[in-house]
Amino acid sequence: MVGSSQGVLCNSCRNYSPCCSRDKNASLLKNRVAICYSPAVENEPKTVEFLTNDHEYVPPPTPAAYQIPDWLKQMPPEFVSAVSRESHSTVKRCMPFVDAMSCGYVIPIAGDVQFYMADAVNLDIVSPEGLVGMQNEEGFPGDPFGQRIIIKFINPWVVQTPPGYSTLFLPLLNQYTMPFQILAGLVETDTYYNEVYFPAICTMRPGQAFQLTRGTPIVQAIPIKREPWNSAVNQVDTTRLAQVKAAKQSNKHVYREANWEKKTYR
Repeated sequence: MVGSSQGVLCNSCRNYSPCCSRDKNASLLKNRVAICYSPAVENEPKTVEFLTNDHEYVPPPTPAAYQIPDWLKQMPPEFVSAVSRESHSTVKRCMPFVDAMSCGYVIPIAGDVQFYMADAVNLDIVSPEGLVGMQNEEGFPGDPFGQRIIIKFINPWVVQTPPGYSTLFLPLLNQYTMPFQILAGLVETDTYYNEVYFPAICTMRPGQAFQLTRGTPIVQAIPIKREPWNSAVNQVDTTRLAQVKAAKQSNKHVYREANWEKKTYR
């Protein structure tokens, strides 16, 4: 922003606007440089950055929507019940299910890794780049993991989010493609300038071998805005609930048509 007799010129919307001079923005106006708190600016897409020294070699994180598995892509949208002979939607048309899988970004393994579970207590790992190590099990005293081996995936990416946004790191939602259960973590990636490693429970059986190929997604990363919440327990609106149930009974696509909103991650 630049100063003017009309107020302050916003560098984003290029207009003189009172919203740029409100007391709540005083800290932003120290040098008469700030961003206008207009709806248009607030709704601009945020940017998450993935940073590494080897970005030309390491397989990059991608929007999760780009990594929908083939089994879901190939699934028919409907099936005919063998009992009722009526047509029903498959999970491919369940928007909450698909939204979970396509939410945020996925981080792939940076190189090939081979695993061999010799017995219940010995796991052999072959990773020329050192992408998987053993997690110190003493850090999980009294854990409910059944004395399973805990490994650690080495992530080469520093994740940076805008101020006020954290990143929730999760196992790939609704996907069970590898014998490891990633342990979730919520990290303040707007201020923590460092790689985040991913501990995981090994669920391999004795005698089992498994290979992760370079570029295979292993973790889902979802940016989340930090803001205070309250909770309340109240009586349900039975009239409204009955209306929604009736609408769903007459139109099986009512959720997508009346409630669902497209989410965008690029």
